[in-house]
Amino acid sequence: MEQGFTASADASRIHAWFAARSTWQRRGIAFLAGVLATLGHAPFQLTLLYVVAITVLIWLLDGAAEQPKKIMRAAVLGWFFGLGHFATGVYWVSSAFLVDSASWGPIWGVPAALGLAGGLAIFFALGCALAAPFWTRDLRRLPLFAACLFVSEWLRGHVFGGFPWILPGYVWTPGEPVSQLASVVGVYGLSLLTLLIAAAPAAIADGGASAGRRFAPTLAAALLVGMGWGWGEQRLSRAPLELPGASPIVRVADSGLSQAEKWEGRPDQEWRVLQHYLAASGDPEQSNAQIVIWPEGAIPVVNFFMLDNQNFMDAIGRGMGDRVLITGLSRYEARAAGVAYFNSAAVIDGVSGAPRLGQIYDKHRLVPFGEFIPLWSLVSSFNIAPLQRIGAGFEAGAPPTRLIIPDAPPALVLICYEAIFPGMTPRGDERPGWLVSVTNDAWFGDLRWFTGPWQHYAMARYRSIEEGLPMARAASGGVSAIVDSFGREVASTQGGSLWAEAQLPPALAETLFAGLGNIFVPALLVFILGLRFLPAGLLLARGRKS
Repeated sequence: MEQGFTASADASRIHAWFAARSTWQRRGIAFLAGVLATLGHAPFQLTLLYVVAITVLIWLLDGAAEQPKKIMRAAVLGWFFGLGHFATGVYWVSSAFLVDSASWGPIWGVPAALGLAGGLAIFFALGCALAAPFWTRDLRRLPLFAACLFVSEWLRGHVFGGFPWILPGYVWTPGEPVSQLASVVGVYGLSLLTLLIAAAPAAIADGGASAGRRFAPTLAAALLVGMGWGWGEQRLSRAPLELPGASPIVRVADSGLSQAEKWEGRPDQEWRVLQHYLAASGDPEQSNAQIVIWPEGAIPVVNFFMLDNQNFMDAIGRGMGDRVLITGLSRYEARAAGVAYFNSAAVIDGVSGAPRLGQIYDKHRLVPFGEFIPLWSLVSSFNIAPLQRIGAGFEAGAPPTRLIIPDAPPALVLICYEAIFPGMTPRGDERPGWLVSVTNDAWFGDLRWFTGPWQHYAMARYRSIEEGLPMARAASGGVSAIVDSFGREVASTQGGSLWAEAQLPPALAETLFAGLGNIFVPALLVFILGLRFLPAGLLLARGRKS
């Protein structure tokens, strides 16, 4: 048996139990803890289970710190934790391969999801490896762990284009009091605080320490949560009670079609899909909405591009009447070097049934392998195509800027997974009055069986909290909703409807995060990491039982 904390006379029973497990048993426990951590996220939002998962990981790292090659052992445990976490957190990726199974084959979804999970797990391995050289056997290891794992999570959200999916801060239900802290420190700052809180109960198992020293971190964490809850509750209580009369009524609509049904290769396919959207948009003579929003790529490109077919555009104009339509679409531009394709959103202003094309936004952050193939010039010979099978994929547009919406405040459009990236909203004079999120969550699987659409919806709501701006979200196959500036749901399609409608909630004054970004996060990180390097004789160090 490998020796762990059992070598110490003051080892706790918990540490002794972990030390008595075999190498693969400990790795299996790390994997299961990672699975448990996923239950902290949407649609479950069981935050306490996330705390339990992080606590177990720290206890496993305690044992690794007592053994030879502790950095490698810590990295392996972190990787298995990450594998369990992401295998259950992003398994929905497999559903995208079922949409075009004739091209990809239905079996490719499983290895693709496991491969993505294994790659993302490397960041957890990195965080645990960073902490291992400075690990202690007292309370100071807790802030060390939180700081190091946060650094690896920040890297996951930024390197190689970034994939900040299910960050630790998202375990707090959006719209509830604790989530309001994101208006100050953003979801990254909230993630750092969450890791510190989740690490605190690990001190309970510190053998040789007095009861006060063992339970003090948990009590401090509970106090921090209580303070955050109280502050958030006060912020919510100051929410505007009356909506300004000039705010437009917005309707978000979905076709109700699955991804496969949407892309049936019929000669009238675009027209068939259009009828579904017009039905969900309502009769322009009877609808109260002034603005209608359709999801990302609402109309498929089977026979023609929507903007090139005037008859099709005229039909949209008649269906909208005098209303404004904001819709996701695919478009192209002819260039000297060839044709460039874009995943876009357009503002179409209906004037007495005549469509008038306004501003267009081309998606800035594209999904690797979903919308483009990295290093295409090198891999094109292997006949690999992106899941969004339009040419060789889309090209990226310029960073998002606000769009002028007739009879409404300027809006910022975020397409698909752009909504999971904090800080994309312009500041100052360019700050919009509301956010529009258009997405095709049908790629993420059926809402009844796949958690991806629920996770995406929860993360998008955090952008409203951070920026203090309301959001209208149109999600094909997902949750379409109107969300207020605190991340609270005003109206949604969760009851099974194909549309939701509400008056646009008011925007708030620029939040601290909206004005300053992540400026507080580095200072918070330095402070928390600095706790590790306090002298061992101070209160943070473990004392002996008297």
